[in-house]
Amino acid sequence: MAMPVYNFGAGNPDPGSFPSQALAEATARVLEGAGETLVTYPDPKGHPPLREIAAERFKKNNGIDLPVDSIALTTGSMQAISLVCQAFLHPGDSIVTEEFSYSGSINCFRKFGVRMIGIPVDDEGMNVDALEEALKDLARRGEPLPKFIYTIATNQNPTGTMMPVSRREKLLSLAQSYGIPIVDDDCYADLLFGEPAPTSFYALDPDSVIYIGSFSKIMGPGMRLGFFAAKEETLAQVLYWKIDGGTNNFAAYVTAEYLKDHLWDHVREINGIVKGKLDTVVQQLDAQPDAFLGHSNPKGGLFIWVKLPEDVDPVRVLELATERNIRYGTGKAFDSQGRDVKYLRLAFGYASHRDFEEGLPLLADCVREARAITLEARV
Repeated sequence: MAMPVYNFGAGNPDPGSFPSQALAEATARVLEGAGETLVTYPDPKGHPPLREIAAERFKKNNGIDLPVDSIALTTGSMQAISLVCQAFLHPGDSIVTEEFSYSGSINCFRKFGVRMIGIPVDDEGMNVDALEEALKDLARRGEPLPKFIYTIATNQNPTGTMMPVSRREKLLSLAQSYGIPIVDDDCYADLLFGEPAPTSFYALDPDSVIYIGSFSKIMGPGMRLGFFAAKEETLAQVLYWKIDGGTNNFAAYVTAEYLKDHLWDHVREINGIVKGKLDTVVQQLDAQPDAFLGHSNPKGGLFIWVKLPEDVDPVRVLELATERNIRYGTGKAFDSQGRDVKYLRLAFGYASHRDFEEGLPLLADCVREARAITLEARV
């Protein structure tokens, strides 16, 4: 019998929450009513009704309007990040990011040949005092300022932290004083388990912030739909590099047709499902305190950041876990400086409760075994 696979690595939503039947019905309506339009190229900014839904989401989450004309659809939020890099960066430039950040963004920045200035993260996200010291140090040494500050302030990936509005305001004020734009990656904005998220950076200052959002986190990465928003000049500067002929109109039509009537019910459903899974993960982690020394306390999102013992070799843990078909995100994958840090990231959206109940004790055994090997090597 094949060994089970415990997939705690991919940031996917719960597979049972994917509305297959409702999407099939939405597809039929689109093909019946708008089929001929699908033989033409999309609007350069993307399907207007889906941009209207993005604006609706933004207003509900932030309390202010987001003009539809300031929004452009992309092939997932990752394309938006790549386009921003094309518009702003050259090899040798620097950018600021959280010390631990999304591995996809880190890989993108590396491919553009820029230096990442990693700022420490605490329980409230990026440490703004540390950011201020880093910027002062650059100024003292006469080095060029970073081209932008990239941050995931809401449900940070991988740490799961939530930056409070007071810290956002302080970070924004600091960025403004140095004339550095902010790239506000808010792709987890809808995944909340309690209180609303603090106001986004873009809502605080749309003139100096580029806002990035996603439909993938509430529908599924396979839909490949994201968006970004910016003031007119910046929007045009970024769209200049979008040379793909337009974002998938068929996917955009179907998603808009479904979400126009189901958006908030769907969001409530997936948040309830994922919160239940997070509770199971926390219970399992807390039951193995010798292997998992601590963890973040997410208020939403899809990820939890787990601290490993200092005397364990993360490479050996990964080897042992791979032998047992356990997948997770290594700390190194999310470290902006590429260090083999003693952390791992668990994604809790996709796997089942049973997977967590069986797989996390096995992962704890991998940590213990790796730790024993390390201790034996020191004797």
